[in-house]
Amino acid sequence: MIIIIRNSTNFILNGITNEELKIINCNIDTGMQQEPFIYPREILTTQIKGRDELYLQYKRKDVLKFNVNFAFENTFTMDDLRYLARILDSEYYIPLQFMDESDDTTAINKIYYIMLSDESIITHNCINQGYVTLSFISNSPYSYSSFMQSQLYDLSVNETYTDIRFDNLGDIECKPEIYIEKVGNGDLSIINMSNSGVEFKFTGLLDEEELEVSSEYEIINTSLVATYRYDNHNGNFLVMLPFSVNYLRVTGTAKFYFKYQYKYL
Repeated sequence: MIIIIRNSTNFILNGITNEELKIINCNIDTGMQQEPFIYPREILTTQIKGRDELYLQYKRKDVLKFNVNFAFENTFTMDDLRYLARILDSEYYIPLQFMDESDDTTAINKIYYIMLSDESIITHNCINQGYVTLSFISNSPYSYSSFMQSQLYDLSVNETYTDIRFDNLGDIECKPEIYIEKVGNGDLSIINMSNSGVEFKFTGLLDEEELEVSSEYEIINTSLVATYRYDNHNGNFLVMLPFSVNYLRVTGTAKFYFKYQYKYL
């Protein structure tokens, strides 16, 4: 995971800006700064008797761990400390987004889903001035974009097929959520022509039926009562190739849109 957080004074923690928290991200070390560049990995190899080469058996991507120093801009109060502690004392991963303030026009304000780990330390001068040092662990080897939503594709009239374009600007495959309203009874097919022609298909859908499909978790929900659409699905979910243009061929009549996040190294 490429992460540049030392450039960023400002950030958003679980939807709360650092201004509201009265703190900034700061560097307490002088000179060059060190940060994780890409996720750590565990490599397991084996060697065959009589051969010098090592053969890869297993590669496991590890999650990211990093430390930050959050300094109080002015003197802090006990309420300030308790407010920050309540946000950090979470039983689930919370989003942390650093706001890149460098001159790099290609920089992206990435989101990391983090949880407090190890010990946290407050350093102060006994007159309520200082900073806290925090250790975070992420939920995955990747960082994420904000949630995005595509345009609404209205294919109420689709006599043959319609080609649409999906740009995956991330470094990892994108598996979007798909929100579908079927127009007329029948089938719906979406083929990713850029991904070896893999087809995502439903058969026997009903007019005005609404579907919510998670490609990431392979979950299908329908607006119909006591109806399950897994048997009407071919088992393939949409996967958008990374850092690439994906051309999707849609057959069938429906209105639909995508929700998604890009994933970054």
